[in-house]
Amino acid sequence: MTKKTSKDSISAKAMKDGVKSISVDEDAVWKSVKDEIKRSVTPQQFTTWFANLELIKINKHDIYIHVPNYFCKDWLDNKYKSLLNSAINKNMNFTPRINLVVDDESKPDELEPIVYRNTDNSAVQKHVCINKTYTFENFLVGPCNRLAHAAALSICDSPGTTYNPLFIHGPVGLGKTHLLQAIYLELQRGSNKYNSLFLPCETFVNHYISTIKTGDWDSFRNTYRQIDILLIDDVHFLANSQNSREEFFHTFNALYNRQKQIVLSSDCPPEEIPTIEDRLISRFRWGLITRIDPPGFETSIAIIQRKAALLKIKLTNNVVSFLAENTSSNVREIEGALLNINKYSLLNKNIIDLELVKRVIHKPAKQNNFIGIENILGTITKHFGVQLSSLHSKRKLKSITLPRQIAMYLARKFTNLSLEEIGGYMGGRDHTTVMHAVGKIKKMKKDNRNIYNTIRKIEKELIS
Repeated sequence: MTKKTSKDSISAKAMKDGVKSISVDEDAVWKSVKDEIKRSVTPQQFTTWFANLELIKINKHDIYIHVPNYFCKDWLDNKYKSLLNSAINKNMNFTPRINLVVDDESKPDELEPIVYRNTDNSAVQKHVCINKTYTFENFLVGPCNRLAHAAALSICDSPGTTYNPLFIHGPVGLGKTHLLQAIYLELQRGSNKYNSLFLPCETFVNHYISTIKTGDWDSFRNTYRQIDILLIDDVHFLANSQNSREEFFHTFNALYNRQKQIVLSSDCPPEEIPTIEDRLISRFRWGLITRIDPPGFETSIAIIQRKAALLKIKLTNNVVSFLAENTSSNVREIEGALLNINKYSLLNKNIIDLELVKRVIHKPAKQNNFIGIENILGTITKHFGVQLSSLHSKRKLKSITLPRQIAMYLARKFTNLSLEEIGGYMGGRDHTTVMHAVGKIKKMKKDNRNIYNTIRKIEKELIS
């Protein structure tokens, strides 16, 4: 007989006690709650702590939420309870009591109350979510990610000898986490018994903070320095913590000097991580730096077909083509669109046609993703509230100079125009002026968090 999980037992208990479910669309409420949370936290925080939460039941007094393990439960209780309360209250017309539920097969007193007490890194890895579907077999290779994929495979053959460190960067949702977890899972399969550790950078920083309280630095350092492969996702998170960067610097050196493999991912290249020291940038460049780009149309079609097969959804060719043209190049958003389509199809006798898909995604045909300098100048003038004629002028007021330099930087990044051509669009300036502007903005992005955030916001507007 299959053992019941907490989800089953809670539902059974609620019926036994005579507590009736209230009349709400639970799926719609829970989706709204998670959407509200997603707007309040970073993508990494959402993926780590909220993506795997499942709604069990809502009644007139309580809401029951299934969580993966007791570490996650404790973390949500201590760090995010007010956020959960706020998100739930905004989407329901009453205030239920929140109950976080873990599977019955694990008892609270069987787990270490302090996760990082053990010098063995298994205590850390145990509480990091590893998606078992993030394998090399399920990673679809195209021109946009071929080098990163090949380097990741090479590491599995001979960790620490080639591409060390491997630094993978690119926009959110294109497969960086997938590749890092694929390396981890592949190394677990082999007979060499590599001691590997995968974790989000936020977990490293939180572990550092908890060690400040306990003072158990030997345990902390042994966790990260006595291993064969260290895989850290979203290493740009180090930008927010100077002391943890110092500790990571020494950890990096200890592993590298012992020829142990280091793999890092980030949403931007090393030199664009704000506030990070040159010595860390230099070390990140000791190995291979490779970028994952958004997939082209053909690769998007292949991704949609692969994801649909994994979800056991049957799509016609015209539906696949429509999705490739109208959904984001973000793989996570593609998965979300397919899940929504599948859910709505259950209400439509499992028929997935073009009409249903258009209704579900609520988006017109996607415009051409080409970003011209006119788009850049239009976005800059709107964002900073300056006139186009001011950008073209010779005036050197700070309120005009900064937007003008950012426009040159973005034109260099997003267009194929030469330095001379960009200068021509910017009021007839020469190529050395454009070079100076690009270099200055790169430095400001690194040193000034506000400038970094401003440019990231403008870039998102341009590519959306």
